[in-house]
Amino acid sequence: MLSIPARTLRLVAAHWPALLAWYLAGWLARYLIIELASYFGATSALIGLMILPLAALARLGSFIAMFLVLRPSMPAFQELRRSGRGTEEPAGAETGRRRVTEIVLTSILPFFTFYAAWQLLSADVQQYATGSLENINPFQSGVDSSASVLNVRLDVWSIGVIVVAFAGRTLLKRYRPKLPAWSSVIAVYCEAVWIYIALYFINSYLAQFTGWIQGRAAVQWYESVRASALEVVHPIGVAWGAIEWAIDRTGGLVLLPLAWLTLAGIVYGRALAAPRIAYRPKNVYYTSARKRIDGLPGQLRRRLAELGDGLTGRFKPIVSAFLLIWRAGAAPMGLFVLGYTVIEAASSWLLLAGVRVIGPHDLNTWWMNFDDMLVFVVGVIVEPLRLCLIAAAYDFCLRRLEERRDAAEAEAVDPAAPAPAASPSPSPSPSPTA
Repeated sequence: MLSIPARTLRLVAAHWPALLAWYLAGWLARYLIIELASYFGATSALIGLMILPLAALARLGSFIAMFLVLRPSMPAFQELRRSGRGTEEPAGAETGRRRVTEIVLTSILPFFTFYAAWQLLSADVQQYATGSLENINPFQSGVDSSASVLNVRLDVWSIGVIVVAFAGRTLLKRYRPKLPAWSSVIAVYCEAVWIYIALYFINSYLAQFTGWIQGRAAVQWYESVRASALEVVHPIGVAWGAIEWAIDRTGGLVLLPLAWLTLAGIVYGRALAAPRIAYRPKNVYYTSARKRIDGLPGQLRRRLAELGDGLTGRFKPIVSAFLLIWRAGAAPMGLFVLGYTVIEAASSWLLLAGVRVIGPHDLNTWWMNFDDMLVFVVGVIVEPLRLCLIAAAYDFCLRRLEERRDAAEAEAVDPAAPAPAASPSPSPSPSPTA
């Protein structure tokens, strides 16, 4: 269990320059893309919103590259690749570039989801809106279009963009073997556009819906009655408030590191083999459903299979990565969450230390221009360390799964024999996506 922090420090020492280079590349690409979106967003908000997904893709690409850079120093992962157990050779002449494209396509949905959940999408949109407003000159054009920078509604045009992007991604996936290699870039863009814009509208309308619900008379009555009841029984009110606070804090502290670890599982799982989920043919419901599907016409059955693969294929790597994390045990994952929290707190302390070292300055002339640079410097220090911790935790998950597998095999061969002791060095492990 203590090998997680030790492995983290080894990864940092071995790969810090490469990690820093990829982080800087992702940061610079994101900044330039948001500036480009701001330029076009001053004219059309929908065009700006179609460019913004590239900013999130730049950040995702840099994180994926940082994860892949760390692979040579992950013992359990390398042992698994050398053993070849649970891996699959790519179909045909599939190249490393195509495998990286598959990693990006598989990672877009989970990454964009928690990118929006932790307000990173809102930060991009805010930076884009600020830049768009700076590019608008109402005195030169004679028309003040500042109100239309974020005036993107769920109308025919926006829905059409989502539908076209989703259809384009589906067609490119179906005819991929017949298409040139550069078509995978278009597939990545289409996947990013429809997911990003859909999440943008979900965030926007969910906030409006929540506000509408909270403004209803029934909800107001419930809140007043609840507050009065908790005031009458004050200890219960204090305890209930403490429980709500603990749930809110714990959710943020636990879910974010586990989401990062799941993303690492998707990246490393795709680097090893295509994700697979084994079904249970002896299950009564599965067997009955399978017989009905086999009775359908061949053309309809093939179309349903394509549709099912398109829907479940997005979630299989997520489920496989989560199961691998779950089987690693509560104590090691608790240590990982603690380490992640320490790094998260260290970023805040570094920001505070930077402010104290720099000293007092004017808010408008100094801090409004320098605060972004300070945040960037702290990110350069913290982000490589965070990625190393995540990679070390995932490598531990691989090793722990193999230890349990060896124990299960030994018990199956000789139930009376004691379980083998855990080896200090990682042994071949099964595919994390099996």
